[in-house]
Amino acid sequence: MQFSVRAGYAVRALIELAGAQEAVVPAEHLAREQAIPGKAVEAVMTELRRAGLVLSQRGPDGGFSLAKPATEISLAEIIVVISAM
Repeated sequence: MQFSVRAGYAVRALIELAGAQEAVVPAEHLAREQAIPGKAVEAVMTELRRAGLVLSQRGPDGGFSLAKPATEISLAEIIVVISAM
């Protein structure tokens, strides 16, 4: 099965969040560690936030975190959210 590039970005970003040592991970960190273009990270994370999969925090210490445990997020859920974009 093949996924869209955006779906791949979303999965990679969520995997990075799931394994993060920090409570909040900056978008720049996600982009750098997963080799995802910065604008793509912002777009994908915005959709994941709207779907309730991630939380966002603004400000100098801002970034993203999972909204629920990683074990409760399915691949199908991610694909549906990103496909609706």
